[in-house]
Amino acid sequence: MKVQKRRWGEVTIKKQGQMKNAFDLTKSFSVSKSNYNYSISQYREILELVTNLTDQTSFKELKGKLKKVGV
Repeated sequence: MKVQKRRWGEVTIKKQGQMKNAFDLTKSFSVSKSNYNYSISQYREILELVTNLTDQTSFKELKGKLKKVGV
């Protein structure tokens, strides 16, 4: 895969598959550089907040609410 523009970094989320230590469901994505340069700990805090919201709100509802605020 070719990256078309410079990126700030990459985030990898590992999810274990069927076997022990088999992370075959791993996903990764790039973080584009923006006007706000968050630290890794700040990204983690945001991820934790969003994950906690999913206990109360479905993905579809949460995505709709984020779109309303301009995300």
